[in-house]
Amino acid sequence: MDFQDQQQMPIDDLTICFTTFNSIRTMPRALAAARALSKNIVVIDSGSTDGTLDLCHENHVAPVHRGWTTMKEQIEFAMSFCSGTTWTLVLDSDEIVLDDLASSIRTAMADAKPDETGFEMNRVTWLHGRPLRYTFQPEWRLRLIRSDVGVVRSDTAGVHYRFEVTSGRASRIDGVLRHDAWVDVGDMLARGVRWSNATGRAATRGGRITNICFNPVIAFLKQLLLKRAFLDGWRGWAAAGAVAVGTLCKHIAIMERRGLEKERAKGGVEPENS
Repeated sequence: MDFQDQQQMPIDDLTICFTTFNSIRTMPRALAAARALSKNIVVIDSGSTDGTLDLCHENHVAPVHRGWTTMKEQIEFAMSFCSGTTWTLVLDSDEIVLDDLASSIRTAMADAKPDETGFEMNRVTWLHGRPLRYTFQPEWRLRLIRSDVGVVRSDTAGVHYRFEVTSGRASRIDGVLRHDAWVDVGDMLARGVRWSNATGRAATRGGRITNICFNPVIAFLKQLLLKRAFLDGWRGWAAAGAVAVGTLCKHIAIMERRGLEKERAKGGVEPENS
């Protein structure tokens, strides 16, 4: 078998896991790209009703149901099914391994040094069919890990997560992990508000007047000027604005929680559902 044929064969020693919920918009492409890399696919679903489960069955993948708790706990549960292979690739349902990244994954696994226990890949977000080449860039994500050393960390709300390796080191590989996060700007704003509100309700810092006045502006300018989001045209301006909105919502949620806690401690506000 020559090199080109090897590049087309599924990788036996790799498990790819997804967490899904009503993910039919993005899972067809994400699952097709994953199946080109490996036949070992794990899908943890939290109650999809939109055809996601049918898609999995059509592709000979048996989804496992787990009621939603937090993103961290969903992923930890998914990873518990990956111990049968040396390597695990963890993907969101809206992330697609493009061809150049797939080739790099194959090479990285074949040539990995003994102390290379993970590989970071650059995630690029798409909006209305075009990549944001500057906004959020670079966005390195550790996603390919040796199954026995990968752990999940998250914020206090369990919303924003990251991976770490408990031994060895992580290297970076070429290629793009496509992130089809949003349907449109309205979806982008709605998701940002929802996740920021959840994060804010569990955060221990922030929520002061200075945070509300200045942090959204700083977040906006970071994307627009430091990341040069303006070079992405109106898409970059919209994404930078959405980041600012999300930052504002987070600190408002923290302010609300702290204010109510103080008032209840003084007996000025009745507990909810009383």
